[in-house]
Amino acid sequence: MATAEAKVGNRAGAATRDALVTAARETLVEDGFARTSARSVASRAGCSQASLFYHFDGVAELLLAVLDEVSDRRMAAYREPLLAARTPGQLARLGRRIAAEDVRSGDLRVLVELVAGASARPDLTAGVAERIGRWEELVAQVAERFIPRPLRSTVRPAVVAHAVVAGFLGLELLRDLRGDGAGTEDVLTDLEKVGRLAGAGS
Repeated sequence: MATAEAKVGNRAGAATRDALVTAARETLVEDGFARTSARSVASRAGCSQASLFYHFDGVAELLLAVLDEVSDRRMAAYREPLLAARTPGQLARLGRRIAAEDVRSGDLRVLVELVAGASARPDLTAGVAERIGRWEELVAQVAERFIPRPLRSTVRPAVVAHAVVAGFLGLELLRDLRGDGAGTEDVLTDLEKVGRLAGAGS
């Protein structure tokens, strides 16, 4: 049986780990991937770099822990509503709300920064790709419900899902590049309008 001192130590260790994950997320969102280092994260978390390397094998493992926290939280919030959508209009409105929430919260910024940075970091590439793959699996499940069965041999849900996820990321990367370009929420808003007009004209 663990002693009282051990329990206190475990709680303190868990708190430090959580603080590091939170600090790394905030640094990614506010300062970007290039400035997210062991020093900057440890300083923001109020602990030493030694503490970071005690809890994580390195910065790459810490950043993947940030992505896991964001992905797990987003998946818990969005999985059920996405799978419950019954019409393209419902799906477009939900997608617009998700995009708005992800931009506002900084969650999409975390993903964009890690995708952009992972290409230059072999220790991150596979881990980031694996986590994006989980979202593609969910989007493929949603797409399968909206693609008419006769078309599924030519319009594959997995390919549609890949395009949707790539579109989300690409739109945000382009908005960063151009400074004033349309983001995901803007595109989904216009697509929803197009859907309403198409429905009215049919």
